[in-house]
Amino acid sequence: MIPTSKIALPDMPLCRRHYWLMIVAQMEQTIVNVLTAAVGVMIPLMKMYYLQSSGAEPSVFMQGCVAASGILGITVGAPILGAIGDRRGYLGVFRLSALLIMLGGLAAWLVDGSLWLTVLSLFVVGLGLGGGYSIDDVYLSELMPAKSRLRMIGLAKTLAATGACWGALVALGILKLFPHDALWRYSMITVALLGLVTLLMRIRWWESPKWLLVNGRPQEALEAAQHFLGKDVVPGPLPATPIKKVPFSSMFHGTTLWKLIATSIPWAMSGVGAYGMCAFLPVILMQLGFHSHGTGVASVEYSVTVTAVINVFVFVGFACGLLLLNRVYHIRLMTMGFVVSTLAIFGVIAAHIFSWPAWTSVVAFIIYQLGENGGPGIVTFVLPAEVFSPQERGVGSGIAASIGKLGAVVGMFALPAVMKHWGIDGAMAFCAAAMFTGAVATAISGPRALPPSVRK
Repeated sequence: MIPTSKIALPDMPLCRRHYWLMIVAQMEQTIVNVLTAAVGVMIPLMKMYYLQSSGAEPSVFMQGCVAASGILGITVGAPILGAIGDRRGYLGVFRLSALLIMLGGLAAWLVDGSLWLTVLSLFVVGLGLGGGYSIDDVYLSELMPAKSRLRMIGLAKTLAATGACWGALVALGILKLFPHDALWRYSMITVALLGLVTLLMRIRWWESPKWLLVNGRPQEALEAAQHFLGKDVVPGPLPATPIKKVPFSSMFHGTTLWKLIATSIPWAMSGVGAYGMCAFLPVILMQLGFHSHGTGVASVEYSVTVTAVINVFVFVGFACGLLLLNRVYHIRLMTMGFVVSTLAIFGVIAAHIFSWPAWTSVVAFIIYQLGENGGPGIVTFVLPAEVFSPQERGVGSGIAASIGKLGAVVGMFALPAVMKHWGIDGAMAFCAAAMFTGAVATAISGPRALPPSVRK
């Protein structure tokens, strides 16, 4: 019998232990940003290597496959491994996810040969990331205090944003140590090491207490809760009656459809920039002229240096969004973030067309990062929990996440082709159109989806 005199997990005051649990639980969120930074370094070096060794760059389709295979792996891995976790328990999936990231990262780093092997290795990394994505929210929602849950989830996303910054810096350091285009896969060392670190962090980790309760194992649930947060803690109570999940088809009618649009379409449009443009940022910068300090590998190193500076503002943008999250109506925050991002991208186009000084393009990219990450970047992460009822949340969040990652995949596949046929200005216009579409979709669907109780 579980004692009732002790404090339940959701009712605990926030303590230092919660911050450690949040760090461990969100590791996949950090690693995906590191992966994007690593791929951003791999692609220009890969193009250079194959041009010199075989006389032709990889096709735009293959460039898109290398860029998007990790995100595609997330799209596949999240529902499959998430479903396995629901049936067999979350702890095994949590550890398996880290193992897949480590093994996929090692293979992408060490396996030489066909580019399809690299694509497959990156896909395995994505499978691990997807499995972690499906479980991260479970642990974060369950282990964080109810009163601080939204803030801690936002903090987790902000912490994850640092991966874009130091991931680019580490990739730059590796490029300086190994300045050879034949070693274009070496930036994946970081992903492999982070997979190992994550696996080690999760050795002393426990099954979800709520999952144990639901599956009729109350004593194990009590032990898990106390392992996580101390001997005075008990698992949170289960609902008096089971929560009935809504059928998939019911998500496409009435108010629920507006909820789905508000959580999925802006997420997809945000993904075009957050993953598509950022994965190709070193290539974009080189086409904008950021290679004047050398040729070959030296030009890539210079563009990656500028990328690292710009990526610092990914974290700054998320930090600003976290500060505004409880002060500004979330639909307004997301809409304005899209608008600022759109204008910033047009600033990049103007700087290129009118040959403005190079620093103006850098400033425009910085403004883009502040707008995108401080608005849709953080709001799309917390919006499903606000919009969907408990009955809708599982299927609604799953659909929103799948459509959101599909936007990232489309952006990564499309940008190489757009740059080839319409140049850098066409690629930037494509990204600006995605941001503007996100703003319109948010402004129309958001007020119809967000409950009146959270409007400001």
